[in-house]
Amino acid sequence: MATEGEGRYCLCVIPARGGSKSLPGKNLARLGGESLVHRAVRAARDSERCSRIVCSTDSDAIAAEAIGAGADAPFRRPAQLATDVSPTIDAVIHATGWVETERGRPVDLICILQPTSPLRTAEDLRAAIDLLLDSRPPVDSVVSVCEVADAHPAWLRKIEGGLLTPYFPDLKEPTRRQDLDSHPAPYRRNGAIYVTRRDVVMIDRTVYGSRCLPYVMPDERSIDIDTETDLAVARALWDHLMT
Repeated sequence: MATEGEGRYCLCVIPARGGSKSLPGKNLARLGGESLVHRAVRAARDSERCSRIVCSTDSDAIAAEAIGAGADAPFRRPAQLATDVSPTIDAVIHATGWVETERGRPVDLICILQPTSPLRTAEDLRAAIDLLLDSRPPVDSVVSVCEVADAHPAWLRKIEGGLLTPYFPDLKEPTRRQDLDSHPAPYRRNGAIYVTRRDVVMIDRTVYGSRCLPYVMPDERSIDIDTETDLAVARALWDHLMT
């Protein structure tokens, strides 16, 4: 765990509800010999930047797994915050409020680690937190992203009235991949890491704020598991990365 310094109490929240329609039991699915929950806890623990790691769950089985990995699971998430349509930000605010009430004072930073991004590393998390802490001028957040290599906005299309039309009509479509160099590279959030100053989450109810820095991760560590296919891809990537 991190030593607590002024302005550096980082609460790590691991949101992991028990229900999942697309991949039942996905937060306890195993990758590289560990559950997805265990891998999220270990990344937070080994980063040496998190002052406390709390798993927000409605499941006793997930809570036991998180505790066994070295996290706390001091409450069960209320049912209204554990449905298919419950915003994750509400669960994070609930967990933070619980910790702050017990602690008797506010935290400084809130880190969100979703178990469904199991290929993020402790080094990724450490670098993202340090990026926020060292930013000058200060920023509100750091969010992990990866470059979009196979679906550049200039090539995107939509179907309207049965016809294929440009998604961004004002963006000239290049005919060759190398011509994309004339366009800024696009990035997408990969869901692996969110680090945000406390008030941005608790008051503004967002993980971004007005000033957000990117933490760029490689595509091979940016898998976000939601289906059986995603899990199979993650396992194949893990085997590849370990060889």
